[in-house]
Amino acid sequence: MSLGLEMAGFNVKAAIESVPRAAQTHQQNFRDCRTISGDIQKFSARQFAQAAEVTPDQVDLLVGGPPCQTFSTIGRAKIRSIKSESSEKEDPRNYLFSDFFDYVAYFQPRIFLMENVPTIRSKYKGKLFSKILEMVESLNYEVHITTLNAADFGVPQTRRRLFIVGTQKGLNFSFPNATHRNPNLKNAEDPNSNELAEYRTVQDALGDLPVIFDGCREHRLPYRSEATSDYQRQLRSRNGLVGNNTCRMSNDRAKVVFQHMNQGDRYMDLAPEVRRILPFREDIFHDRLKRLRSDQPSWTVLAHIGMDGYMYIHPTETRTLSVREAARIQSFSDEFEFVGNMREQYVQVGNAVPPLLAKALGKTIMNCLK
Repeated sequence: MSLGLEMAGFNVKAAIESVPRAAQTHQQNFRDCRTISGDIQKFSARQFAQAAEVTPDQVDLLVGGPPCQTFSTIGRAKIRSIKSESSEKEDPRNYLFSDFFDYVAYFQPRIFLMENVPTIRSKYKGKLFSKILEMVESLNYEVHITTLNAADFGVPQTRRRLFIVGTQKGLNFSFPNATHRNPNLKNAEDPNSNELAEYRTVQDALGDLPVIFDGCREHRLPYRSEATSDYQRQLRSRNGLVGNNTCRMSNDRAKVVFQHMNQGDRYMDLAPEVRRILPFREDIFHDRLKRLRSDQPSWTVLAHIGMDGYMYIHPTETRTLSVREAARIQSFSDEFEFVGNMREQYVQVGNAVPPLLAKALGKTIMNCLK
């Protein structure tokens, strides 16, 4: 979010992040921003203001993304394997949005922006989402809610996220209009959509990146070629080198299976004898392995990529995606560098809001403030 908002013209003045390594990455990439490594549950808004040396009158926009593991489909599946889902009160992370609204109440920004997964609206029969809306109304903000697909804004990835925008009375806000379209769908309701650019693809994102190998751990390498798409030209570094070329080492059985997969194939598309090479419970893990297609956007890059990359097999090479390739699919500039060990870097990429989507939101918010 910080990167996209900065591209939209905002000055990112201060931030708080509960994961120390992620806070370190933020501080390294936003050197003029005061980044606090701390837990919002234990760090009051007043303490944050003092530590970051920022006062409420300096804040036009406050942005937050409470953890979404308990609301996302993959997160709930993991939790259900441990215990039954009976109450929204079971997991304290469900209420981190209330700490975010404590910050809103203290700073009273002209606008706030909160991001989460779309399923937050329906989980626990909508009880939590109703509480969120009640809090927004109690703070005397007008609420605007929508779900946006990152692919509609030039990100080579179909990633849907819910955005809640609160505006002070009198501000005229509207969500951004799409800049890109799915070429396989015709929108009869909006004939002008055919004038939009087509979705960007995995090939648009990755075509010029360095040639690497399974298990690569190279921080800076030259590009393999000149840029072949406007997207690549937009994200390339100025010095001709790109970092975070870190790629997980897959085991030999997995690599044998990769060689049997066509672009777009999933685990259950494979012949039974191939699946037996690397067997999984087929009633649960039917899409445990997925090979990306060069000619389409990627599916959603999740933080689970930090555990293994089997859901993100390179479309043409016998390996999973590198950290930099995943970052390209998220629309991070090659100038943006992630710190930490391999798993920490992958998780940071998967947890992020795509910068180009954040930029689109930032532009509409900036216009509203003006």
